[in-house]
Amino acid sequence: MAARMTKDELREDPVLERIQGVIGFIERHGRWLLAGLVGIVVVIVAVVALQRSQARSAVEASQVLAEAQSAYLQGNYMMAESQLRTIIDEYGGTPAGPAARLYLGDALLALERPAEAIEVYERAAGKLEDRELKAAAHRGRGAALEDLKRHAEASQAYERAGELSSLHEQSDWLAAARTALDAGDAGRAEGFIERAEALVANPRTEPQLALLKAKLESAAP
Repeated sequence: MAARMTKDELREDPVLERIQGVIGFIERHGRWLLAGLVGIVVVIVAVVALQRSQARSAVEASQVLAEAQSAYLQGNYMMAESQLRTIIDEYGGTPAGPAARLYLGDALLALERPAEAIEVYERAAGKLEDRELKAAAHRGRGAALEDLKRHAEASQAYERAGELSSLHEQSDWLAAARTALDAGDAGRAEGFIERAEALVANPRTEPQLALLKAKLESAAP
């Protein structure tokens, strides 16, 4: 039968000393420990609430974006502008925010306000991560610059779009060539035409390509 520990041995037992130390710490600092635990719970609740709020905002922004796109397609550009500005102001941090800037540029361009559209497209290009959407922002900026007869800048914008896009690359190179010719830069135009020709032939762009080649030849000294 194991020998029982005396009271002196119990007092000197290191395990019991640690347990008593922990008990003493809890007794001395119990209120602070409880406050810390409550604080952790509050933080967790706040994080969950924030996530739910962000998810709700994202859904609301997507709904407004769909309404704005519908208004744009119906030719109601002023309503589309208003709704897109609402997304940027109230839901700018949601995934719909950067896309709203792109579509706002389109609406402003349709409303014949290219100077405003240029600034909006620039901001959209800086915030969008998707390459095709970013290319669309540069393409829209090129169109706005072209409306203002700033052909050299427009050509650079279309060039940037062509570097990013795989869906509209050929059209972008042709637009860059067209505006380069309008700016009197036949050398750059020729380079863009060559890049367009190097891509797979597209029946939709062949007439434009032929026209640009003819203009380039007529511009040659």
